[in-house]
Amino acid sequence: MKKMLIGAIVIAAGAATAWQYLGTAQSKQASSGNTPQVASTATEQKTLRIALEGKYPPFEYVDANNQLVGFNVDLANALCAEMKVRCEFTRFEFDQLIPSLNENKADAIVASLSITDEREKQVQFTDVYSRVPGTYVASKQSKIIWPVITAERIRGASIGVVAKTTFDDYLSNEMDQSKVTIKRFASADAMMSALEKGEVKLVFDDSAVLGHFLKSASNQDRFEMVGNRIDSPKWLGRGEAIALRKDDIELRNQFNSALHKLIESGQHQQLGYKYFTLRVL
Repeated sequence: MKKMLIGAIVIAAGAATAWQYLGTAQSKQASSGNTPQVASTATEQKTLRIALEGKYPPFEYVDANNQLVGFNVDLANALCAEMKVRCEFTRFEFDQLIPSLNENKADAIVASLSITDEREKQVQFTDVYSRVPGTYVASKQSKIIWPVITAERIRGASIGVVAKTTFDDYLSNEMDQSKVTIKRFASADAMMSALEKGEVKLVFDDSAVLGHFLKSASNQDRFEMVGNRIDSPKWLGRGEAIALRKDDIELRNQFNSALHKLIESGQHQQLGYKYFTLRVL
């Protein structure tokens, strides 16, 4: 799922920009109005600052009512409720998530970050809360019928991918770039817009994200998943989890305890059914 490359992140660490989403008077400073959050019944209730990007539907996005919504938002709120704390959501550009966490601008990242060896040098992760393979989507007019996508089979094609993600990492290492062109985009929205305009022949991303794109009747008529689904721990990581600073051991234990309660009660699965056409764990 969303999966950035650490080298690019560290370089960009000084340029972080955040938009806060609060349900209190602080929300007047945010880039959009109210934010879903756990109601506080006690003024002394602890607040956890949750970092996310907010541009990765259906995991996290701003809806037509200017509300920050999505699976990651609902999951974070459910975890906070279980931990008896208050969630405060702050949006950062994707490549600023880990730097912002380590600069103490947030307490946790709930943004579909995959666990990779490189990331574990910078942060620690909770247990996995989702695990979804990557896949390709193309226009039906492309008539791509191959059961497995290779550079040779789609020679001359351009493939869209979100830059500085593990999907980008996978294509960069597994696709022969003398045969195909990899076009990198700043966000999933920009990538999908390029597909709709015919600027790329295929896109490669999280199968849950692309499945969400295909839920629209209009998109179903024009686009389809093609080729094989990719489950590559080497490039795509070992599942998605919450990222924390390395020294926040107690917070990690609290998140894991709350997460396992949500999974065992079935609440995690119900949240998934709200957004996905497939199970994410």
